[in-house]
Amino acid sequence: MPPSPARSSRTTDWTPPRRPDCSCPEHHDDLAELVLPVTEPGDPPTTLPDLVAANTLGVLPAEPRDRWLEVHDESDSGPSRLGPFHWGLWLGDEARSCYDDDSERSLDQALLDRPGVDRVEWMEREEFLVGAPTLCASGLLAAMARALADPRVRAAGRPAA
Repeated sequence: MPPSPARSSRTTDWTPPRRPDCSCPEHHDDLAELVLPVTEPGDPPTTLPDLVAANTLGVLPAEPRDRWLEVHDESDSGPSRLGPFHWGLWLGDEARSCYDDDSERSLDQALLDRPGVDRVEWMEREEFLVGAPTLCASGLLAAMARALADPRVRAAGRPAA
């Protein structure tokens, strides 16, 4: 079912919020001291500034073609739409060392737990689409850092760092 005209217009006209006009509870520079455990034994923990500086964690406004995803199901009702998505978020190898695929809580679910995040679609191993219309880019980086810091995104029985 296509979005209502009002909803579609709101998504099309969306512009990324900036400080102080965002609803972010915290921003990435507030978390400079947050230690992010890694899953590789013997590797030292990392920090959000380390990941951002290495360009292994980043965010950009979602491409217009990615704002809505068409989902096909096996029913006769036809395709449905999923969205809106506002941000594209990516993780490189260093950031991927902060979580396990077989953990108690998936990284997309941990991100969805963060305030201001309405929806998350894990597109590829390193790419997410995120519906978070009132968060700025810095706030979304902070939300992902908090998700990576969640101990449930690392497999049970492994040391945190």
